[in-house]
Amino acid sequence: MKIVGITACAAGIAHTYMAQAAIEEAAKELGMEAKVETQGTIGTENELTSKEIEEADLVIIAADINIDKGRFGGKKLVEIDTNTVLKNPQKVIKDGLQNATVFGAKGTKINGNMEIGTSSNKFVRYLMSGLTDMIPITIAAGLLLAIANAMAFHPDPNNADLVVWGFQETASGEFFSKLFDLGKVGFTLMIPIFAAGVARAIGDKPAVAPAFIAGYIINDPTFLKTETGAGFIGAILVGFGVGYLVKLLKKIPYPHLLKPVVPILIIPLIATFVSFVVIYYLIGRPIAAGMNGLYDVINHVTVAYAAAPILYGAILGGMMGVDMGGPINKTAMLVSSAIFVDTMNQFGPQGVNAIPQAATGAAIAVAPLGAGIATILFKKYFTTEERALGSSALVMGMVGVTEGAIPFAAANPSLIVANTISSAISGALVASMGIQFYGGVGSPLGAFVGYTTGPKLSWLLWIVAILFASLINAFLYRFFLRKRNITTQEVDHEIIIEN
Repeated sequence: MKIVGITACAAGIAHTYMAQAAIEEAAKELGMEAKVETQGTIGTENELTSKEIEEADLVIIAADINIDKGRFGGKKLVEIDTNTVLKNPQKVIKDGLQNATVFGAKGTKINGNMEIGTSSNKFVRYLMSGLTDMIPITIAAGLLLAIANAMAFHPDPNNADLVVWGFQETASGEFFSKLFDLGKVGFTLMIPIFAAGVARAIGDKPAVAPAFIAGYIINDPTFLKTETGAGFIGAILVGFGVGYLVKLLKKIPYPHLLKPVVPILIIPLIATFVSFVVIYYLIGRPIAAGMNGLYDVINHVTVAYAAAPILYGAILGGMMGVDMGGPINKTAMLVSSAIFVDTMNQFGPQGVNAIPQAATGAAIAVAPLGAGIATILFKKYFTTEERALGSSALVMGMVGVTEGAIPFAAANPSLIVANTISSAISGALVASMGIQFYGGVGSPLGAFVGYTTGPKLSWLLWIVAILFASLINAFLYRFFLRKRNITTQEVDHEIIIEN
């Protein structure tokens, strides 16, 4: 048996190391292997590797402060304070091995290869770091811009039967005009923030400033002397290019006298200069031209072929349900966000293509909502513990957290098919109705904590599409679990309660 752990006390001194020693000694006495990472005042020591975590049978976090548990998805985990582990470490280990629950179940591998909920792939993780930094500003800027845009429509003063777009020369008109400008500033900064997030994940803090500047200039048509910027493809290249350049520059053995200014002056200066040369003289213009052509084609196909939005809505929606927060899910989010941001920057609110973002925004809630509904409608196919998880899945689905369906898919991999089909249906439905989603909470709540446009009562159609697809998901759960027999488990559970 192998055990890994983390210890950390409030002061970061005595109890941190005492708890480490207690766990390792108790494990040795029980004939087990143990490695414990300490997070004290000196920083992280004895750091756990991904391989050690993967091979561990139990994770023990003995801490008096908040510890990031993201690395331990899919592992049996015990979380206690340092005093408890010092009193009886052997009992903690034995109880943990017997009773500990799987944390989050993120990172669980299905059929030995597909990860659900998260990804161990570095490339995907770096992209997701940039996306995580960008999403808040996407939502804020998108909502502000959408609200201001809606207030810009008013009757034509020369013809009351016509509606024109523009901000009137009134106090309210000036307010919404500035709100509109504020949203545009957010969209201008979105791509640089994404590039900086990717670079930071690779090269740490010294990569942030040069990546932000490079991400800005590669998307500034005036700087590049092009019709449009280089979009997300340019931002991805900037993020990885600057990140790895900074990582390389950090390995240079600088003179001791220069070390204090290396991260704040030398590395940012060199990385920014190199980025400028590469972008302006090599890659900026070709990528910008390619992105301009790509989005012209996407918009043309969307307008010319009624089936096109339905097709890519179904594909993006299905991708959201496949691995529930894993790399396929995040790729769909990245693609839909990229199309939204790039077309917003290129064509403005009147020409933005927010249908892909509507497809992923609706689909993100279907897997957990369907799982929760299934545990209510078809109780006999689920254990008591799974019914409790169903309640959590419903809550997570209502706030757009796909990972709520992971425990069900991990226990019954066939349910991934149900999640994928129903999520694809939701994406196809909202796309077929021409619903555009400017940002907000991806779930039924997005109708209120978000902004949708398109057909009349688009907000209501949004809710109906999500709930309809979720209900289909619940019935698909019933179909795939139809041969499941849990009578014995339930009887045993009732006997335990009765006794």
